[in-house]
Amino acid sequence: MSQFVADFESYMPDDFAGKPYGPTGLLANADAAGIDVSVVFQSGVPADPRPGNAAVLDAVAGEPRILPGCLVNPTMGPDALADLEQCVRRGARTVKLMPAGHGYRLDGPAADPVMDLARSLGIPATIHSGSYLSGCAPEYIASLARRHPQVTIIMDHMGYREWVGSAVQAAQENQTIYLGTTLIAAAEPYTIARIVESGELGADRIVFGSNAPAGIAAHGVNGIRLVGFSPRDEALILGENLRAIYDL
Repeated sequence: MSQFVADFESYMPDDFAGKPYGPTGLLANADAAGIDVSVVFQSGVPADPRPGNAAVLDAVAGEPRILPGCLVNPTMGPDALADLEQCVRRGARTVKLMPAGHGYRLDGPAADPVMDLARSLGIPATIHSGSYLSGCAPEYIASLARRHPQVTIIMDHMGYREWVGSAVQAAQENQTIYLGTTLIAAAEPYTIARIVESGELGADRIVFGSNAPAGIAAHGVNGIRLVGFSPRDEALILGENLRAIYDL
């Protein structure tokens, strides 16, 4: 049986690197990397994500290998919540929070209504991690997780690069936080291997993501495969953890 590979975060611009992209490009990219299922979000971080969310849902309707996600700007208040509900009704499988682009902090109250709705809708949250100034430092994500312990969180970039230690600590302290390998799997996969080998965090709490097309998906998959994980740990990171989170 071939290894199941799933990507928790990819994007779908209309064009990329001077060529048409869209669903056809996304699937071709996934095929080149051996990815079976991709979670996809709209490209960019517009102040009002609603048109982009609708476009993604329209474009991937009926494609079982592409799971659409819904980017939400919590500063839009009730409009953001209404869009999330509508997106989930249309097939969205996760909510994406991007404080760095929308100008709020995860240790404040802005995202709480979105997380409450995610809980009631039964969907995970995909959350960008970065610096303290970005509003989404791993400590801030940990604070959000403590306030919403029933929502599974995938921490994009796992704090890469300066805040990986803080990301690991956040996941150690909050069983609902999974660390996502976007960018780091391709650039410095041995960092991930050291976390698992040292026992700081198990492979069952790390989820593969490519950040494609800007991140080269095949490099990310190969990065995980080349650093010496056990077959079980490799399988968990590359697909089995996401299979469980999304009940695939």
